[in-house]
Amino acid sequence: MKNLFIVLDGIDGCGKSTQLTLLHGYLFRKDKRFRILSTREPTYGTYGSKIREMLKAHKDPYSDSGKLLDLYVKDRKEHLESAIEPFLSQKGGNISIVLCDRYYYSTISYQAAQGIEVEKAVAMNRGFLKPDIAIILDVDEKTAISRIRVNRQIEKFEDVEFMSKLRHNFLSMKNILNDKIALIETSGTREETAMKIRKEIDKFL
Repeated sequence: MKNLFIVLDGIDGCGKSTQLTLLHGYLFRKDKRFRILSTREPTYGTYGSKIREMLKAHKDPYSDSGKLLDLYVKDRKEHLESAIEPFLSQKGGNISIVLCDRYYYSTISYQAAQGIEVEKAVAMNRGFLKPDIAIILDVDEKTAISRIRVNRQIEKFEDVEFMSKLRHNFLSMKNILNDKIALIETSGTREETAMKIRKEIDKFL
């Protein structure tokens, strides 16, 4: 079995962070040879921190599209070089697995929803390491916003109109990119969603 790079992505409120934690635990229990890194984008590095500042400061979901696209690409390059690729290149008897919360699927989907041409967003992310599988979690935008409101205030990209565009973009990823992508619907319980994800991941184990 080779090392694995797995991405969980989707609109805010789809449950990806919860599911990544559950998947980490599942893999940890599955095989003691598995060495697992859970990480996320944007990072807390130089560029990721700038992204977080901009998202907090500017509430209009359509603002800063070009700047954000550039920062996300720089953050991803730094993330890959400093964390993901070194972890996956480790030698020895263990099997390295990276679980990443968001990746270039988010950048393409969000910035396209902001008005950036899809082709431009795709081109700027071309050449980055492809995941072995990307799990895109789908939920309707109204349910997503209801889930978000339970835990925190609504943020920059979280109005129904914008999230509807965003959801459409995520669902289009299989047609836009030549990546291994599994779309998983998440309206059921988190345990039901976790089982669907495990079924996809088990194909690689």
